[in-house]
Amino acid sequence: MKNFFLIILLLLVSNFGTYWYSTEINSILTENQKLIISEVQLETNCELMNEAFIVVDLTSEKRVGFNSSKAYIQTFKGNLLQIQMNPKFSDVTSNFKSHAAKKKMVIEIDCNVSNKLKTTLDSLRNTFKN
Repeated sequence: MKNFFLIILLLLVSNFGTYWYSTEINSILTENQKLIISEVQLETNCELMNEAFIVVDLTSEKRVGFNSSKAYIQTFKGNLLQIQMNPKFSDVTSNFKSHAAKKKMVIEIDCNVSNKLKTTLDSLRNTFKN
C-alpha cells in the first residue's frame, strides 16, 4: 500500500512538472518545425537555362520554378529539398542530391562531373531532336 501511494505521488509530481514546463519541452521537440521561406540559389555550369529546373520539397511535394537563378519556397526548416527537371520535359529523368532546407541556400549542379546528369542532358537533347 505504501508503494502504491508513492507511485501515485511520483506520477502527480511528474505530470505537474511536465505541464509546468510544457512550452520549453515543446520548443525542444519541435525546433526543426519552424516555417520558413527558403531562398534557393542555383549555380550550374549546364548548357540548360535555370528555368529548366525546379526545386521540390520532398515532404510536402511543393514545386517551385526558378526565376533567373533563384527560387523561393515555403517549407519547414530541415525538410529535404531537391532540384529536379521541370515537368515540361516529361521525357527527361534526373536524380539530384537532396538538401536540408535553410533560409538561404546555394545548390550547385556540376554538369561536367555527374554521369547521371550527363545521361539526363543527353535525354533532354534527344527529346528536342524529335
